[in-house]
Amino acid sequence: MKRALVIIYLVFLVTNATDISILDATIKDKSIENVEVIFQKNGESSIKANSDSSGKVSISTPFNDDSSNVVMILKKDGYSTMAIKCPCDGFVYAMSPVLENLDSFRVVLSWDKDPYDMDLHLAYGNKHIFWDNKMQISDNAYLDVDDRDGYGPETITIQNRMDGEKYIFFVHDFTGYDKQKFNKIKNLKVYVYAGKSLLRTYNIPPNIGNNRIWIPFYIDEEGKIVDKNIITSDKNTETRYLVSIVKESLNLESAITISNNDKKMAKTLNAQGEKAYHEKKYNDALMFYNDSIFLNPNDGQTYSNLGLLYQKMGNHSEALWANRKAIDLASGSKANTIKASSYYNIARIYESEGDLQKALDNYTKALNNRNSKAYKDAIEKIKAKMK
Repeated sequence: MKRALVIIYLVFLVTNATDISILDATIKDKSIENVEVIFQKNGESSIKANSDSSGKVSISTPFNDDSSNVVMILKKDGYSTMAIKCPCDGFVYAMSPVLENLDSFRVVLSWDKDPYDMDLHLAYGNKHIFWDNKMQISDNAYLDVDDRDGYGPETITIQNRMDGEKYIFFVHDFTGYDKQKFNKIKNLKVYVYAGKSLLRTYNIPPNIGNNRIWIPFYIDEEGKIVDKNIITSDKNTETRYLVSIVKESLNLESAITISNNDKKMAKTLNAQGEKAYHEKKYNDALMFYNDSIFLNPNDGQTYSNLGLLYQKMGNHSEALWANRKAIDLASGSKANTIKASSYYNIARIYESEGDLQKALDNYTKALNNRNSKAYKDAIEKIKAKMK
């Protein structure tokens, strides 16, 4: 009997494993080896592993827990760090090479085996990037990878975002005319990168019915990422006509609601992030702020704090995004103060990068929101440099 119990226990140990695969987001089917994979759980030490030559990691399930209590971090030089809340077992992860340009974005779509052909689209101006129109060379926007047999990734990169242009990202189920396959959608996620970091992760909302278009977000004319999470029908139309449907759908209600408990916990996590920041524990602060945003992506103060943190860490692209998001969400009696300080922070980044015109534009926006001698002095200094 004891021997039988031992065998059962050993089988449990063998089968209770976490298996993941890691690919390059920009090169089809390219595995990444020697990725450092770190699992962390509150109150317990980290567990580490490395991907093999085929980009795979297989270890006994860390902490015997594959739930949202565990965070998995993927790290490798030359790639953006990914921090993912589990469950993680059985997933394929696509890491983004670091984006060098200040106003670059990379968007990655991944999913499970079924449906096998999901498509990532980008619409801006009168242009539409997707599997049949992969590149706009003059605008430096292109589809890196198109996947037709499950999992993904599908990847679209904007190398240089243009001011005054709205970039709408959406997902279409190309196999959705077979409703049985569409209803099997699992683990459909969109990842948004800038600089060295994963900025946002979007999960498809539940109860999608027979709709086949998902609009997770768009980037507005000033570079702010605007969350949407809209599900809508493709009306059985041809792919080339999807953009008009998507643009008409932007005013629909979001499919995501935030509970009062999540809002309360998000405030607690934000406070913990502020404490860690003042203690110069920047990686801890980053984790707290990201966890807060995961629970409540509508709190402008958290984004403002995150923007300061990214600037302190020297991650300028990420800081631009966070400050712009703080501006987008600013409300109440302190709205103008938050907007002014965020525009000021954005201006300082552009000034440090030598883009004086954008620095001047943002210092001016800061002054328009709050009358401050510091903003006036900054404007005069930039004007002097531009002579």
